[in-house]
Amino acid sequence: MRRYRELLSIPGVGRLAAAVLPARLATSMLNLSLLVAASQRYGYATAGLLLMVFAVANSVAGPMRGRTADRKEPRQVMLWMTVGHAVAWAGLLAGLFASAPAAVIAVAAGALGATVPPAGPVVRGLWPAIVAKENLPTAYAFDAALNTAAFLTGPMIAGGLLLLMPAPAAVALTGVCKLTGDLLISISPTLRHHRRDGEPAPRGLLGPLANGRVRLLLGMIVFDTFAFGCLEVAAVAAVSGRGTAGVFHSAMALGAVVASIGYGARTWPGRPHTQLVVLHATGAAVLAGAGLAGAELLVLVAALYTVYGLVNGPVETLQQVLVGELTPESQRIEAFAWVFSLMWAGFGIGTTVAGRLVADGQPSGALYAAAIGQALVAGVALTAFRRPHNTDT
Repeated sequence: MRRYRELLSIPGVGRLAAAVLPARLATSMLNLSLLVAASQRYGYATAGLLLMVFAVANSVAGPMRGRTADRKEPRQVMLWMTVGHAVAWAGLLAGLFASAPAAVIAVAAGALGATVPPAGPVVRGLWPAIVAKENLPTAYAFDAALNTAAFLTGPMIAGGLLLLMPAPAAVALTGVCKLTGDLLISISPTLRHHRRDGEPAPRGLLGPLANGRVRLLLGMIVFDTFAFGCLEVAAVAAVSGRGTAGVFHSAMALGAVVASIGYGARTWPGRPHTQLVVLHATGAAVLAGAGLAGAELLVLVAALYTVYGLVNGPVETLQQVLVGELTPESQRIEAFAWVFSLMWAGFGIGTTVAGRLVADGQPSGALYAAAIGQALVAGVALTAFRRPHNTDT
């Protein structure tokens, strides 16, 4: 773990990581706590609609928030967005506690999604500025492990809160956690003292999307998270809709955390795109094997979920490394914002497609679809990233 000791010895790294953790925990807590709070008052259909409104508003506004942070002072953007986000949280909570009409809650959920501070993109955009190039894979692996761990533990924390207090109160504590993390990032010395190298920000309409390789990478990310959406639905189908589906998700997340930490602990052979080919091709084979096992061999399917987590764990790290390499500093926050937005889009498409494929109650169709998504990513990585670099096509 020498690389991690070296990383954490860099001034500001530990404090920045500690600041981003509560914000990410709250993000993973929100879905469950808001779903329960809204369903108790308005029913499941309306609760699902509210979550969709939040997710769509967050995804659409994400790149615009990132571009603003690139073109202005990121710290000021974070502070003002945190203030706006606090107002949106206050509106949502007031509506929930007062049992306001569903339309009012939907507006509040949309405002909440639109005002999410760009904490993740800002932090990921900072790593290349404060960490030496040779240590960047370790920094991104550490970031990815924190992210996965947060999304593993967040729903557990939310579930515990829901057992101890009314659902709107759990939503309120989730908001306090989120705003605390965003504020800690905004006032962190690393962000306050960070200065760009004077490189002017390009003013083109497409921003980082003008780079053809960035567009290809984002497309690969969509297919990667499409697979995760399929796996979420396949897990539910495999256990006939019972809550034990969370075991599959936890097994996969645990494998991903272990793999992310292991990846950052040493140097691996091959360029990032070559490693992506190997990881995605292997992931496709593992998921195809899970599809063959189907619902008849649940223990084997759970084991293959774990193996898939181990295989796919370093992928997020490699994606971040490539985004950092392919985008100039003046567009980096927006590029990472696009990553976050398209991850949500890919996940949503995956759950929608998989929902139709498991209509017969069998998970195999969704697992095969996930395998196809991984195979497509491997194919793109194998062919597209071997071409000479061209920023215009």
